[in-house]
Amino acid sequence: MINRSQAQRYMILIVGVIAFTFSLSAYLTPAKAGIILAADLCGQGSAPDYGFTYDLQQMHWTVDWQSHVSENAVTEVDVILDRLNSDSIAQTMILIQSEEQVGNRVNCAVHFLRYMRLGLPDGERKDNGFVFLIVVEPNSIDVHYGVGLGLPALTASELTSLNRIAEDTYQSTKSLDLALLTLIQEFDTVARSNYSPLTSPTPAQEITYLPTLPSGPLGILSICGLLCIGVLFLLFLIWLLPKLARSGINFNPYGSRGSGFPLGGGRSSPRSRGGSGSSRSGRGN
Repeated sequence: MINRSQAQRYMILIVGVIAFTFSLSAYLTPAKAGIILAADLCGQGSAPDYGFTYDLQQMHWTVDWQSHVSENAVTEVDVILDRLNSDSIAQTMILIQSEEQVGNRVNCAVHFLRYMRLGLPDGERKDNGFVFLIVVEPNSIDVHYGVGLGLPALTASELTSLNRIAEDTYQSTKSLDLALLTLIQEFDTVARSNYSPLTSPTPAQEITYLPTLPSGPLGILSICGLLCIGVLFLLFLIWLLPKLARSGINFNPYGSRGSGFPLGGGRSSPRSRGGSGSSRSGRGN
């Protein structure tokens, strides 16, 4: 039998153990949570994925836009960046993040460029990848960039000025849509002032020579022969079609409307946008 004093000692011991356990967990948990959170912050990851899990092919050139800008805005941006890409000037993506998602902001832009493999892998415009990072803060935005090795003509002074233009636009309008559009429109102007479109040579047109009929009497005989064959074939059809109709066989020269390929084109799948495989970055700010 356990008397009252022993029971009290046991209770004190149990309470002490519980208190020690809670104090130990409180001491260890924040440090562990801080390490995990730091590893998840953009700009603090390491190769090969730098902590990103995005699909390498996206519907838009702007990534993580859903909570910040409208689809109309990112669609307008796509039009500009599609042309820059097709002209082999710059293969550009924009990453939008809230401030609590980003650690080192310059590294975040450069790491995203590498992860998305932006830039052409070879040719005259090799490594022409580019990234804008827009960090959304409570009352402002902070814009940074990462630039590929193949775009040395884009100077730091020009690109930093673009960052400030976008930040000032947001500060005066409080519209991230307008800030994004202004940033990309200005970037298009700067990029095209430094690089002209790279056009591929037009392939030589293949000339097809049609067979010619012999001239003179032989030519006349050849034409008459072809006409006679055509008339005979037409008479054969006139004789054959009524017989087929009487036998119950329907002849439809256009095929069955319900079989084969549809007459109208199917709905095309959404266009995907992403890098061409270079991923080599040179600098950021």
